[in-house]
Formats: sequence, C-alpha cells, structure tokens
Amino acid sequence: MQEHIAYAMRNEEARNALVYFNAPSKLLDWSFLAIEWIIFAGVILALLHALKYKRETGSNSALLTLLGCFLYGLSIDILSYYTVENFWHGEFSVMFLYNRLPLYIACFYPAFMYHAYMMIKRLDFPPLLEAASVGFFAGFMYLIFDNLGPMLGWWIWDTADPTTWPYINSVPLTSYHWFFTFTAAFALINRTISWEWLNKQKSKGALIAAHALQPVGTILLGSLFFIPYNLFSKSAPPYDMLPWAQNLELAALVHVVTFSLAGWLLMLNWRTPKAERDTLLMVFPFLYLAGHAYIYIAKFDLYFTVTPNGLSHGLAVGNLIAVLLALVGSAFVVLKANPVNEK
Repeated sequence: MQEHIAYAMRNEEARNALVYFNAPSKLLDWSFLAIEWIIFAGVILALLHALKYKRETGSNSALLTLLGCFLYGLSIDILSYYTVENFWHGEFSVMFLYNRLPLYIACFYPAFMYHAYMMIKRLDFPPLLEAASVGFFAGFMYLIFDNLGPMLGWWIWDTADPTTWPYINSVPLTSYHWFFTFTAAFALINRTISWEWLNKQKSKGALIAAHALQPVGTILLGSLFFIPYNLFSKSAPPYDMLPWAQNLELAALVHVVTFSLAGWLLMLNWRTPKAERDTLLMVFPFLYLAGHAYIYIAKFDLYFTVTPNGLSHGLAVGNLIAVLLALVGSAFVVLKANPVNEK
C-alpha cells in the first residue's frame, strides 16, 4: 500500500480519534509551537478588543464580527477537508477531526480576519470599497503565512492535483485568490448583518438566522467572485464545457488584475481615520509580522539547501521577495490606519 503524501494521515491512532493531543516533543520542530501561540494570542487579543469596543460604544458589532470569523473559518476548512482534498495539515499540539484540523487553524480565522476587518473598518469606507480593501489587506498579510507554512511542513499541498496549479514557489495561486475573494465576500456580508442590521435594530430572530447562515452566504458569494479565475484555471466540470482550454496564464492575469485593482482602490481612497489610534488593535498584526519575520530568519538556512527542482528537504520554499514586500507593506498599512494622535 502506497504511503499517504501527508505524514499526519499516516498516524493511524490519531486518524481514529476525534480529538488527539501531541506532546511538544513530538512535533516536527519549534516553529509549530511558535505559530500556535502567535495565533492563540491573536484570538485572545481579538476577544479583548471586541469586548473593549462593546464597553466603549455599547454595540455588539465587533463581537458579532469575531463570531462570524470563527464560524466561517471553521466551515470553510472542514468543507475543504472532505471535498477538494488537495492539502493536509501537519501535526500540532491539538488535532481534531481525525487528525485533519489543528486547533490553531480553528483559531486562525477569528485571530487574523477579525484584525484585518477592524483595521480597514477604521477608514469608514462604503461597503463595496471596504470589502475590496479588507480582501486586499488580508490577502497581502496572509501571503506571509502562506509562503512560510509549506516550507516548514505546517501543511503540504498535493502538487500533482491540477486544482492547485499554477504555483508561485510553494504556494498555489489558487490559495492567494481564494483568501482574497472569500475574505472580501465575508467583509461585504458582515458589514450588512453585523453593523448595518444591528444599527437598524433588526429583530433578534433575523440577526440569529443571518449569522447562522453567514458561513454559507460567504462561501456562495466567494464562489461567485471566484468564477472569473475559474473560467481559465479549471479543467473540470462545468468549466470543461467552455469553448477554450485551461489557460493558467490567463488565470494568473485575472488574479493579478483584480488583486492589484483592490490595492489601488485602497490607496486611491485612503483617508486619515477619525478615531484615535487603537493600540490594542495593533498588537496582533505586529506580533504576527514580527513572529513570522523571526521564523524566516531562524529558518533561513533552508534557502541554502534548495535542490535544482526547487525543494529543500523535500518541501518547496516560499517566495522571499513577495514575503518581504508583504511584511513592509502590511506594517505600513497598520501604522497608516493608526496615526499618532495630535495633541
């Protein structure tokens, strides 16, 4: 019997357990613990910020945003485990769903997406511009994590699966486009049900139903936003019925154009926030950026062991230039969105 591509799927004991615990000494290396604790800290900081927002404004909008991030993230990840099956996580301290879902991944969306959304929310954009800007900013920051994870074994892509093509170093372009479009979809729906509906004092029944269905709505709207990319990237039904063949170059162009347009719109419409600097909101983004930068530096020797086929110890390395741009650019956005208060 051929070995599974992912080592986590070769752990028979864990694969038969709904919840499985791994001692720190059993993990591949220290970076697994590092990213776990960065994300766990992010969830705590997000909750503290949402509670602070509630105290200061009396509004539950930030708390509902945090809840929406958690429900959407859990839904999209679990759905992907049993549908596309083109990637698998490595083994972390706490694993769920028969060794498929690490606890830190369940925490990643509320930690990461909450801060990205609330950061752009400070700019007080209209709904569509806000959604595009959240998608761009979150996608830009996610790029750092997306490049580091595969080269350290945090997860592994099935490079033989056509749904993951084309690759930019260790990352499928599909992954970039997915996070950008689906986060924009989440932001657009969340603006309506967590902020506008709450301000209009919609009934509790309507709010509960809307938030329960938010993950479904986000996935459907995100899939709609994804169609232009799929028109050229997919060779599976129903896209195999199109009068042209799969064209990964045009698919890449779709991503570059739409992602760049979102970034251009953000910069073109940038405004100084009316609210005072939100120091608490800044903590996780800088912890995330500094933590990833440290891990990159500590693991930089991997770039000196790359074989002619682009692998280091059997794993693809990330795009260092893109990561450096994202580190600097993301830090710039966080600082610009939180200018020093004038006395």
